[in-house]
This record gives sequence, C-alpha cells and structure tokens, in this order.
Amino acid sequence: MSDLAGQLVRAAVLADRQAGASWAQIGAGLGINAEVARSRFGRSRSAAPAGRGG
Repeated sequence: MSDLAGQLVRAAVLADRQAGASWAQIGAGLGINAEVARSRFGRSRSAAPAGRGG
C-alpha cells in the first residue's frame, strides 16, 4: 500500500471510530477480523498526517 493510500485508510478508520463504528464493522469493511483491525489501526489517532497543521 502506498503511503498516501495508507494515510487515507487510517483517516477513514479514525472517522469511522469517531462515528461509533465497532472494530468488527471496520474489519469487515477491510476484509480482516476485528482484532487485526484494532491492532493495525488502534493507535492511528496519535498519527497525524504530515503537512497538516494550524
């Protein structure tokens, strides 16, 4: 996965989590199970995309 694609997926996962989606729902959308989704993206909220700021 390219860096940009990875950033887009992480942003989508974060948005889904903030909207109340479960890890099972997110994993199903990505074709992986809930535990894999959580372990892969559970720390995404601390990783801000480069070039974004105030």
